Amino acid sequence: MNRDGGAPQGWRAAVDLGLVVLGVALIGLTVAVVALRAVPPAVVNNRFDITILTTATLIAGAVAALDWTRGRVTHDPAALLRSSAFTVLAVLNTLTLVAGLVGADAVLGATLDDPGQLPIVAGVVGRGVASALLVCAGWAALSRRVPALRPRVVLIGPAAAVLVVLVATAMARNTLPNLVPDDVVDALSADPTAPLALAAAPALVVFQTFIGAGFLVAALLAHRSFRRSGRLADALLAAGLLVAAFSQVHSAIHPGSYSSVVTIADLLRLAFYGLLLVGVVAERRQDLADLRAATVEVRRLAAAEFAAAGLEERARLAREIHDGLAQDLWYAKLKQSRLAQLVGFQDEAQRLSEEVAGAIDAALAEARHAIAAMREGAESGPLLTMLARHADDFSDRFALRAELISDGPIPELGPRAQAEVLRIVQEAMTNARRHADATVVQVRVARDGDLLRVSISDNGRGFKPADVARGFGLDSMRQRAAVIGGELSVVSAPQNGTIVELLLPIRRGEATGG
Repeated sequence: MNRDGGAPQGWRAAVDLGLVVLGVALIGLTVAVVALRAVPPAVVNNRFDITILTTATLIAGAVAALDWTRGRVTHDPAALLRSSAFTVLAVLNTLTLVAGLVGADAVLGATLDDPGQLPIVAGVVGRGVASALLVCAGWAALSRRVPALRPRVVLIGPAAAVLVVLVATAMARNTLPNLVPDDVVDALSADPTAPLALAAAPALVVFQTFIGAGFLVAALLAHRSFRRSGRLADALLAAGLLVAAFSQVHSAIHPGSYSSVVTIADLLRLAFYGLLLVGVVAERRQDLADLRAATVEVRRLAAAEFAAAGLEERARLAREIHDGLAQDLWYAKLKQSRLAQLVGFQDEAQRLSEEVAGAIDAALAEARHAIAAMREGAESGPLLTMLARHADDFSDRFALRAELISDGPIPELGPRAQAEVLRIVQEAMTNARRHADATVVQVRVARDGDLLRVSISDNGRGFKPADVARGFGLDSMRQRAAVIGGELSVVSAPQNGTIVELLLPIRRGEATGG
């Protein structure tokens, strides 16, 4: 799923088709209940009613908590407003459930024995506030100009206000306006499974229509948010809100707000909460995937910063060697040459003077080599370019023929891997100059399937690897190869040259040609 440019066209079309099919199914169900009378709008089942209320309460509370946490962490006002809406629904469901469990529903007029207006009014108030908050959440998700919200105020404020209104309504339950006329309520008491004639309770129809319209608008906003972000959670939220909108239509057909009565509206609300739960799970999985991707990116940036710091330090050391040690060696060479001219050395003294001069020359050569190696390591560029530059410099400074051979493009390596490959090649070429008396050194780089093969061969006098297994810097080269996940091997024989070969696995992300 494309998070930046919206969902892919095929995925968006599938979601749109699914929402259309869901809407058609809900319309068909409503027609079957209202016009055809083929489906009864309610049944009486106390256990099922308690199960639905318990499930709705738990899911609403869980979704509210998760959205509030998300809103706090990401400063997302839409998540905070959704959290407030589900908190209101959780409060409404909790009060209804507790009243039924402790037996207070009979006193509050929430049973079929003596039905009253309070359960209907409570449902209208609670779901009306929740639908308004969900519309605000949908607007906040799409708008770029949303004022900063205080999480605790957003979470507690509407729920506390609804709780106060419900308590006040319960205290004044005998003076409440009749959203459903008394004769209609008495008819429901006599036959709880009979549908309500819409014209018999116009006030209830108006309120439920407004609340259903609120849920429908919230569903459209959630769908627009999905089209923009491509998140599965937004698509499931849109589907759930569409179901919630039709649940309000069925609440007008049968106000199943009384204990033991299970209506189609209750089943639709259960489906609404189920879609919410699936959406929350999908959103958390997406958040986890985003977190993992961000962690990988942070590690990559940290590695790049570490490599940059190392390269900067190498450049600094190269400058210090050039300005300090190399200059001191030149000064010592000048003084030694001057001393040899002033004093007529004989025999042993002459030999010692020549050895000192040779040692100084060797130290100068090593200092130049170290400076060149550090400067190469501090520079950036493709691996083949760096190796070609080193081969040319090696040929110029040491009067050897150094050649770079490549069998085609090779993958780009990370900064650390490239630096270690360069150091291994430099060490192998230095060994060929120091110990092998070679006149030709070849560096061959090629891709071999999922491996990068780097070999350094010379025409020197060779040696027996078993006799010098821990010499010639071999341990250092093997350690460098191990650090980047590679493997180093040495093939040599007396008077037959030496081949040092590095095999480096090509990781994902390094498969493009360099």
